[in-house]
Amino acid sequence: MPGPMKIRNATLEDAEPIARFNVLLAMESENEELEYPTVLKGVRTLLLDERKGFYLVAVDRDMLVGQSMVTFEWSDWRNRNVWWLQSVYVD
Repeated sequence: MPGPMKIRNATLEDAEPIARFNVLLAMESENEELEYPTVLKGVRTLLLDERKGFYLVAVDRDMLVGQSMVTFEWSDWRNRNVWWLQSVYVD
């Protein structure tokens, strides 16, 4: 019987599957063909700079099966950052 799916913060080691998921997401949702090397560089940039945001990944049997990116935006109405949920993908 398989164990429970785990949700965790992404690490730099997750950059390649996240980039692959982002390329698939763009094609499926926007019919947009993205260049994998550019996407991979963007994913790595975010993973190396927590001020830009972070990824959460879903892991099942040591394989990434889903992701979500959270980015921040300053809200003068609330005097704090708000989170934007982006790049949601489930394989």
